[in-house]
Amino acid sequence: MLTGLGAVFIPLCLLAWRQPPSLLALVFIGSAFGAAAALVFGGYGVMPGFVPAALFIAFVILKMSFGSRYPAEHLVLATLAPFILVVAGALLSSVIMPRLFEGAILVWPQKVEGYFVRAPLAPNAGNYTQDAYLLMNAVLTVTAALYVTQSKFDPNRLLNVYFLSGLMVVFISLWQFASNETGLWFPADFFLSNPGWAILTEESIGTLLRINGPFSEPSSLAGYLTATVSGAAWILLNGGRGRLVWATAISGTFIILLSTSTTGYAGLALMCGILVLATVVSKSGALQKRVIFGVCAVGAVVGIGAITLPAVAPGVTQQIVTITNATLNKQQSSSYTDRTAADHDSIMEMADSYGLGVGWGSNRSSSLIPGLCAQVGVWGLFGLLWFAVGLFNHVRIAQRLAPYSPFRRVLRGCSGAIIGGLVCEMISGPVIISPDFFLLVALLVGTAARIRLEARTAQQPVAAAQMFAR
Repeated sequence: MLTGLGAVFIPLCLLAWRQPPSLLALVFIGSAFGAAAALVFGGYGVMPGFVPAALFIAFVILKMSFGSRYPAEHLVLATLAPFILVVAGALLSSVIMPRLFEGAILVWPQKVEGYFVRAPLAPNAGNYTQDAYLLMNAVLTVTAALYVTQSKFDPNRLLNVYFLSGLMVVFISLWQFASNETGLWFPADFFLSNPGWAILTEESIGTLLRINGPFSEPSSLAGYLTATVSGAAWILLNGGRGRLVWATAISGTFIILLSTSTTGYAGLALMCGILVLATVVSKSGALQKRVIFGVCAVGAVVGIGAITLPAVAPGVTQQIVTITNATLNKQQSSSYTDRTAADHDSIMEMADSYGLGVGWGSNRSSSLIPGLCAQVGVWGLFGLLWFAVGLFNHVRIAQRLAPYSPFRRVLRGCSGAIIGGLVCEMISGPVIISPDFFLLVALLVGTAARIRLEARTAQQPVAAAQMFAR
């Protein structure tokens, strides 16, 4: 069944099917509608971002089948090799592990039917749906990373679309907030149409209705915006400029605070800590000055607000006190207890399966690391760590080879957004299935490979001239 959003979005994708850069841009735009569906089949909804992703993958594979090749293929594939191996192992585990340990281990099922209790491990529909998400995202990562190495492709434009998508989420969230406060019309069925998600739109703190924008719950909204804010902030702190990144950083932070999400607050706090650590490690005087200036500016704004707000809007002050108390007392809530228990049990599943894991899609945790422990075990964690170290070295080499490349902005923006997204998923995300995260990884890998290839090509004539001079 075609949804309202699908009726608008799918024709746009079909119009762009011969324009891969436009399809990649639509992946970012579609992923901003995190709780929507473009198509609905029974109880499952196709996430909007997967429609242009599928068209893009088909285009690239078709071109390669006719002999097309992309620059820096060896660099891209070498960097992504550990990721590809982990994905292949995860797909195999979804078939083998539920049958190998069937009935011997208790797991938290992907979809809860009736009471929220653990069930004996067995093959289930979650294995197949999670396999489909993982395979689609993995192929998107590889094909997009190869495509962006082309000299005619502008990665900065694609990154700008990512930030524009963040501003779109800000606008929708403000629209929902205005609707909650004034009764303004808000098309919730248009933005929240995926039957596969539990949509939480009636949550409140005190008399304040919480906002979730185009996502299923406030924590998902805050997690998405923490990634965009982190990407924009890292560009700005490294000397980047532009109204778009400033608008993304400021408005995104405002919506995170307005969302009353503990995930968002904790994510911002952790990203600030990571920022301070990165500043100390870099030993860059310019970066340290910008960070000090930013901290002082934020402190001044908070101080002025704390002094003037009680006199100007005493009702808002009371709401802030209520939200603060609710956030500080989060550990005493039943939901926190349930989440902690699910994470603890997920880690124990790794031990019960002798470190092999119970299989991809067999268990649903509350946060990312316990979920990976349960599903892919020790070998999967080791493979992902191998990939992370290799990606870090890949990006570092690119930055060293081309210190003045205009594409360094992309490396910084993607790095900040990826880390910000991972931090929030580690707090309250069981698994990453949204294609925008994987497209950010592809953009980072491909852009770094392109920088390294161009730097190497530029050095060859210089080396040849020096040899001739000798």
